[in-house]
Amino acid sequence: MPKPPKDHPVLRAAALWRERCLQDNGSVFTEGPLWTAENIGYLAKYYLESLVKGRESFFEKLEKQLAPAPRTAKKLAAEMLWVMYLFPVPGAIKPEKKRNHITQVWEWSGENFPKPTPEFGIALEGGIGAPGIAFKAYKWKELVFFIKIFQNWLHLSNLERDSFLADPWGFAEWLDSQEGAGSRQLRHILLYLLFPGHFEPISSIRLKQDIASYSLIEIGEDWAKIDYRNRTVLDQTLYDIRKKLQAQGAPQDFDFHDEPYQKIWRPSNKDLDPWYREKFGNSKVWVLGASNLAGDWGEFQEKGVISLGWAELGNLLDYGDQKAIYEKHREIFGKKNPTMDALACHQFAREMQAGDHVLFKEHYGLILGHGVIQSGYEFDESHPKFRHIRLVNWKNFGRWELPEPRQLASKRLTNLTRYKLWLRAVFRLMDDPGPIYTREDALKGLFLSEIRFDRIIDALKRKKNVVLEGPPGVGKTFIAKRLAYLTIGHKAPARVRMIQFHQSYAYEDFIQGYRPSEEGGFERRNGVFYSFCREAEADPDNRYVFIIDEVNRGNLSKIFGEMMMLIEADKRGPDYAVPLTYSPDDAPFHVPENLYLIGMMNTADRSLAMVDYALRRRFSFNRLPAAFGTSKFSKFLQKDMSVPEELVKKINDRFSALNEEIRADHANLGLGFEIGHSYFCSNAYIETFNESWYEAIIQQEIKPLLREYWFDKPKNFVDDKVQKLLE
Repeated sequence: MPKPPKDHPVLRAAALWRERCLQDNGSVFTEGPLWTAENIGYLAKYYLESLVKGRESFFEKLEKQLAPAPRTAKKLAAEMLWVMYLFPVPGAIKPEKKRNHITQVWEWSGENFPKPTPEFGIALEGGIGAPGIAFKAYKWKELVFFIKIFQNWLHLSNLERDSFLADPWGFAEWLDSQEGAGSRQLRHILLYLLFPGHFEPISSIRLKQDIASYSLIEIGEDWAKIDYRNRTVLDQTLYDIRKKLQAQGAPQDFDFHDEPYQKIWRPSNKDLDPWYREKFGNSKVWVLGASNLAGDWGEFQEKGVISLGWAELGNLLDYGDQKAIYEKHREIFGKKNPTMDALACHQFAREMQAGDHVLFKEHYGLILGHGVIQSGYEFDESHPKFRHIRLVNWKNFGRWELPEPRQLASKRLTNLTRYKLWLRAVFRLMDDPGPIYTREDALKGLFLSEIRFDRIIDALKRKKNVVLEGPPGVGKTFIAKRLAYLTIGHKAPARVRMIQFHQSYAYEDFIQGYRPSEEGGFERRNGVFYSFCREAEADPDNRYVFIIDEVNRGNLSKIFGEMMMLIEADKRGPDYAVPLTYSPDDAPFHVPENLYLIGMMNTADRSLAMVDYALRRRFSFNRLPAAFGTSKFSKFLQKDMSVPEELVKKINDRFSALNEEIRADHANLGLGFEIGHSYFCSNAYIETFNESWYEAIIQQEIKPLLREYWFDKPKNFVDDKVQKLLE
């Protein structure tokens, strides 16, 4: 069925609640104030502070809890229940039951329920969506969440409330900052009721994740570009997908459950059978991986094998059945219920076949490679760790971040053959090298001059290692990704790795070290840079880029160790290979020639020591300036963001002058503390870029930064500078 129109009875009722209650603290069913701080305080006192367990029903407990509360608080509880009941369709909660519950709670006040209105009649008749059974089973938790967020809502000023009600995404971010938002269906319900044009009538985050992830892949977008665990970003992604499908001809009111749109993100296995047969024939597809195997990925690539671990079990073919493996596993490793582990061993030894396909994962949704199994099960007693072996012809290497089906869980080995939708998503991303990425693509949206950009690219080609340095907000990360894709020649996230150094980061994280194992004790694990080097080495025809944020924040000598020599441009390749600290008896290690490093360095951090001189010699350092006053920045603000010309001039003039003051303050600040332009390169979900937008940035982002810069100055020193920015 189509998405409900704006004049749907539920949405009309929600609009009335928004106007009367959220804005004016009034009531839906009676005259006078009801949604007040005083009444919500009583609900907090008598409901939140007296939650009880027991066999009684939700309403039996609620009546006892609210017995001491004033009549108005009980009426407020009834209206809050009414809001919660607007969304569910009759299949979730029958209309008559909704009305009975609301009336029952209202009449605990000692007054009869007012004369029925459309909000109590037709609005509760149909509903909009189907919340899961947890909404009904944990109604008490949803009410707890509702009371807490409304308490916090009333702590906001009238101006702040009006601002949030005018900004769907700002309201969503505020709501997501509230305790418990991540697990409450009411979070999704309230957003839809208040902003039906921006949010979907879906109360399940899992369903939203499925729609977003598979739809992005099907319409050719990069799934990895969003953080689907961020609920606001997820909603924004669904909004973008809707707009894109509408631009391609979908009706304005289409629903993601309608055909043909549901087939985009939830086709049946029958629909996918032809694709599977063409891709794999009659072979099975497996996924292998666990945290304690991820560090061995480089060795698996190099030797063309997969292994299961659990070397102590001996030859798996010596066990008569899965139960025998189970008993031995429990005896050796002491695990209480190793059912899944025993199944993995049985499948690895007896069910996998030569010709089957295998994916190797680092964790639930991160795939590192794909290959075809070339041999039966082999037991290699001589190897200290990899005794259960199958030979593999690896076809693809990379890093593909994917939506994970919950059935994958954390099993070490899983038969994925029946998860055809997930497999198609995996291989669509894996088989796509990404669009060709040109110099023109890289320069698009950059405020650097072409000459400065070309110098950085030339330095990266010459030294293979560059550092982008500059104050906050000059776009170091933005430019680093552009440099990476241009170096690779494709927009290929699978061949780019990004990490961040910090004071606790160590050689063991970066290269190699010992970590606790699942079975107890310690085992050697490879670090992120070691594994990435192995990936690049196994794929010599393609370039790989490793990005290090905050490169000067870690202890560089300890982190890099012997790598400090191996990363030099003229020390790449096997001729300069050296034994590693934790594996002196293994084959020597080298950094491959097709790997490039980009570091990023924040110059406005008082806590950082000087950069290691050994690192300075091996990297080319490139300063990124603020773009205020440049024609590219001004054109971007006016053309791409529709910022008024007068405001563009104000931004350029005020911040050019402020940065001049910062540069001139040699005693405290200087060149490395300039304020960057990216504070004003806002995201696409803000619709109006006006004086209010500018003032919000000054007050909420620039002012705290200036207080930190001039922490030793009187309060009015910074206030005067802020006032100049606002004039």
